[in-house]
Amino acid sequence: IARYLNELYNVESQESLIYLTVGAAASLTISLNALLNEGDEVIVFSPFFPEYRVFTESAKGVLKVVLPMIPSFQPDFEDFENKLTNKTKAVIINSPNNPTGVIYTKETIEKIAGILNKKQHEFNQDIYIISDEPYRELVYGNIEPVCIQKYYDNVLVCYSFSKSLSLPGERIGYIEVSSKCSNKKEVFTAVCGSGRSLGFVCAPSLFQYMIPD
Repeated sequence: IARYLNELYNVESQESLIYLTVGAAASLTISLNALLNEGDEVIVFSPFFPEYRVFTESAKGVLKVVLPMIPSFQPDFEDFENKLTNKTKAVIINSPNNPTGVIYTKETIEKIAGILNKKQHEFNQDIYIISDEPYRELVYGNIEPVCIQKYYDNVLVCYSFSKSLSLPGERIGYIEVSSKCSNKKEVFTAVCGSGRSLGFVCAPSLFQYMIPD
């Protein structure tokens, strides 16, 4: 998977830590349970996949919604910055987006990263981006999704091969803890523990064989 990510994004991912999952929903659920303590806040950008609320609240977190700018559906950065507090633990990014299909621009990603870096310093705590990327390859025209790891360090990527392999329902995916994450080993340990406690013990071996192809 590290080699696959290198080829896809032309970035070095050998030191990233990879946890195989049964698809992106499992990846998101595991990641949120690994990161959140009760009452921690998770920010999402509207419109968003409705299960984000279920996943967050099941992990005893609080979901906060940032409004979009119309008609671009890029985030409202003023609203985003105002919603960040010292309880913010994670921001979920979904690009290409479900349900709009919008892809966040390089300028949008840079702006999000800049605001979060400022707030991490202000609050003296880590804030994680959870990048939900099941539609990463389903892009048409001359547009390419931006690699968030190039602009921000504390990133967990949640991915599902079910979409790119046209196998919806046949769940296989992963969580990538970025090589640049400030405490990647501790986060990865929490991911592994969260996966086991939630019952996501083993990704299906049959579909693991499909990944290299």
